[in-house]
Formats: sequence, C-alpha cells, structure tokens
Amino acid sequence: MRTLDPDKHALQLEAILEAAKTCFARTGFHKTSTEAICSEAGVSSGKLFHYFPSKKAIILAVVHEQTRQLGDYIGDLLQREDLSTALLECLDVILLLAGNTTERRLILEIAAEATRDGDVAALNTAGDRLLADGLTAILRGAAMRGQVSLIIPLEHAVRFLMIVIDGILYRASIDAGFDPAKERASLLTTIRSALGIVEGDPDA
Repeated sequence: MRTLDPDKHALQLEAILEAAKTCFARTGFHKTSTEAICSEAGVSSGKLFHYFPSKKAIILAVVHEQTRQLGDYIGDLLQREDLSTALLECLDVILLLAGNTTERRLILEIAAEATRDGDVAALNTAGDRLLADGLTAILRGAAMRGQVSLIIPLEHAVRFLMIVIDGILYRASIDAGFDPAKERASLLTTIRSALGIVEGDPDA
C-alpha cells in the first residue's frame, strides 16, 4: 500500500485550486470545464478527480478557501495594537484585490453563483458574516482603545465599510477608467472622517 505524503498532497491540492481559480476568473464557473482546469494545473483528469469528485466540489473548495484566508487575515488584524491602522491596511488589501483582474473576477463570480446555487450561497453568506463580524470586532476594539470616535452607531459604521468594499469591487469590474490605487487617498480621507480616526500618519 502506498503511503500518502501529506506535504506533497497539500501542494498538489493547492496547485489544482490555484489553477481552478485562474480558469474560473477567466471564463466563469459554468463555462469552465474540468479539462481546462486539468490543462491549467498540468494534471490528468484521473488525478483531478482523485482530489475532487466533481467540478462543483472544486467550486465549493475555492469558495471555502477564500473564506478561510479571510478568517486568517482578520484574525491577524485583531492581534494588532493599533486597530484603526489595521483597518486602513484592510482597505489597502481591498484596493489591491480590486486592481487584480483574476481576484476581482473570482470574487464577483462567487457572488453571482451564490444567487444560483444554495451551497455556494451558504458559504458566501458565511464569508460575508465573517467579514462583518471581523469589522465589528476591529471597530469595537479601536473604539475601546480611543483609536476611533464613531459619529454613527457601530452597526451602521460596519455597514458603511461593507458598502465601500462592495462598491470598490463592483466599480472596478464595470468601469475601465477606474483605477483603485488612484482612489486610495480620497477613500482614506473619507473613511478617517466617517470613523473619527485622528491618530496615525496621514499619508499611511
């Protein structure tokens, strides 16, 4: 009996998921074939189906991985001493994602698929809730440390940030002239004002 090498297994799994993300961002979930994923990953169909029994299983794994990465990132932010700065760094990550065609298209493809597939919807809702809860925890902690002075209720501040995030991703997807990086200064000024962030480097 062959002994499974867990490190090799994990690397192959990651390679397949990365290939799938590239294909899904390029042509969408429904127009992407398992053959295309195999070609992108450089594996046989037999090896692909050894890891995933169906294309839907790959889709769900991709969505789950996105949520896992989000959870890890929020967990890291919550360990920071200066949570207001951590929050602004989070905005920088959103701007980077919006400027990355593959990442942006994948995020929006997941959102679109969530309107069609209940399993994807459940994972997408969990990810959305994770982001909202993470932003709530960051803002609450920042307020307790005197790093922000909210002029609106906490729940509305979180909703405002969620709208900003969604808006950045959507605008980048439909407006060829929209450069997320060029909007950074204005967005930071707006968010600092809305959240009452007064400490830190104004050029951060």
